[in-house]
Amino acid sequence: MRLSVLLAKYSVAGLVNTLVGYAVIFTCMACGLGPVLSNVLGYCVGFITSFVQSRHWVFRSRGAVVDDGLRFIPAFLVAFAVNFLVLQGLLELGTNPYLAQLGACAAFVGVGFVLNYVFVFRKRGE
Repeated sequence: MRLSVLLAKYSVAGLVNTLVGYAVIFTCMACGLGPVLSNVLGYCVGFITSFVQSRHWVFRSRGAVVDDGLRFIPAFLVAFAVNFLVLQGLLELGTNPYLAQLGACAAFVGVGFVLNYVFVFRKRGE
């Protein structure tokens, strides 16, 4: 599959993941859970949703679920760390916080896509 198609599918999956995550967060809060616990639960569901979509729809992995999952965790953490560093760097430079968030998001998507493509869901034996 062409890289541009994979990146488009990855981006759509990210949008769906965001909607699901925030739906969980806001539902938990509406049910009386605090914002911190609601956030944690939303991100847990979002993490799982992201893995399932990436594995089955975006990259169509045929590898073992556990193996893919064990590679997905550090890849996600690296992408999140890059996101955080970019955000902090842009804020230190005096960038508008909303624009800084967009830049950090772009970094997360870029790093996450590359790591998923070359490390997590790459075709084994190639």
